[in-house]
Amino acid sequence: MVVAAAVADRSGSASLAFYAFLTLVAVSAVIALNAYGELVEAPAAEGEDTTTRRLQALLWAILLGFAVVGAAVRAPALGEGAIPRAGSTAVIACLLVLCTEGIVELVAMSRRRPIRRVRVVPPSTQNVSEETASLARSING
Repeated sequence: MVVAAAVADRSGSASLAFYAFLTLVAVSAVIALNAYGELVEAPAAEGEDTTTRRLQALLWAILLGFAVVGAAVRAPALGEGAIPRAGSTAVIACLLVLCTEGIVELVAMSRRRPIRRVRVVPPSTQNVSEETASLARSING
């Protein structure tokens, strides 16, 4: 939605940018509330840092604030077809918040320990036949 608003700003379509921001308000509200709900209710997974979860919830709330400001600034100028300077600033701020969120997630992913999977190797047929032959010799005497 932020990229759509930026492209709409660049192309001069003020109404499309406004509706992109309006959609961004709804989407970021859902994501921010979900992040906060998981922070409050769900315990941290093993190896997961609670500071990262708090920072992500905060960043989504900040994005929601910038989205509301961006939509509110654009609403009065909608009929004129002009793009307010504060609207362009809100787009840049939203992009910066999303980039920061991406960096936080990358750092969090790099800190997680990889899950070690046990690889089961099937016994080779040569070893099985040797063991079978050895067992048959011991039974036959």
